[in-house]
Amino acid sequence: MHKYLTVFASFVIMLCIGSVYAWSIIASELIDNYGFSASQSQVIFGTLIAIFPATMIFVGRLSRKISFRYIGHLSGILFFTGYIVASYSLGNFIIIFLGIGVLGGIGTGFGYWVALSSPVKWFPERKGLITGISAAGFGLGAVFMSGLSEKFLSGEKDVLQLLRFIGIAYGLIILIFSNFIYQHQSTLNTANNKRMKISEFGVTSIFKKLFLGIFLGTFAGLLIIGSLKIIGEQGNISTRYLILGVSLFAVANFLGRLVWGFLSDYLGASLGIFGALLFQSAAIICLNFIALSGASYLVLAFFIGFGFGGNFVLFAKETAQVFGVINLGIIYPYVFLGYAIAGIAGPFTGGALFDHTGSFAYSIFIAGGMSLAGSMLFLHNFFITRKDGPVKIN
Repeated sequence: MHKYLTVFASFVIMLCIGSVYAWSIIASELIDNYGFSASQSQVIFGTLIAIFPATMIFVGRLSRKISFRYIGHLSGILFFTGYIVASYSLGNFIIIFLGIGVLGGIGTGFGYWVALSSPVKWFPERKGLITGISAAGFGLGAVFMSGLSEKFLSGEKDVLQLLRFIGIAYGLIILIFSNFIYQHQSTLNTANNKRMKISEFGVTSIFKKLFLGIFLGTFAGLLIIGSLKIIGEQGNISTRYLILGVSLFAVANFLGRLVWGFLSDYLGASLGIFGALLFQSAAIICLNFIALSGASYLVLAFFIGFGFGGNFVLFAKETAQVFGVINLGIIYPYVFLGYAIAGIAGPFTGGALFDHTGSFAYSIFIAGGMSLAGSMLFLHNFFITRKDGPVKIN
């Protein structure tokens, strides 16, 4: 029973911290009502995305000393504090940046680590599926956030009131469900476990490919998701479709994590990464070649989200496969630093090019090209492993 409760609790925690993927709705409100530039709105989002993977490195080491559920408690407290601080900012950029970008980012790192690392240790034979289920919560979080945002903002309430509600409600949920995180015996018997050091795995070619691959794939997806609502506004899409588009992206992100995770248990992670990033690339580039209407905007938002979701299952699954499940919590945060860099570079590139040119066309081509490059990298890796045999370092 403990292992199923752990999976469920991890999924719920991911739902809460995954609300950040509805950021484009909040960004739009900050731009319209508080005079933020597109670049400023994306710096907050990008900083959160950058800080939480970096935090996971620290958490991986901290996990040797404290219980996993305490890590979840810290996530809830930090998440709550960050959003409450931002809600009392009166629209000040620095305060919102510190509250959501910094404190919220650290809280997200604590929650993501415990929710990703705990379940897979209970089901080592189904790494892809279990990682997919856990990570799927992070993708689905924006669906609830989108609906909540629409209800708040259409009821003449301010975006800062929305941030306050999120901090209180989601912070409490994270705190409560952290009590249902149980540690597998393998994580308790640390004396018998060989844990790799960065000097051992950091020099391997597969680690470098994983790091570069997740950077390329998430750079593309984050550039688009951080400005998805603004891209739709450029196409004169109605507000109802814009909100629905963010929700559909989240649903597809959720489904993508499940489907790509399931497929990777049969196809292998390298072929899965190739397929997910190629799919994402094609969908992104279509934003420049298909006239945006309500229907086409929704379809493309769904397709981009479906490809994007694969990033958060396949790279974790391959890390566990190559380096061993016991080392996942130590090594994957370093792989995930590629996502941290993408978190700054992707959204900022999109926002800066839009501020400079008044269009997202150039950003869309860049995002599509980056995702395509990532897919080709792992197609090449797939052919190498077929020739030389699968890589396994543990």
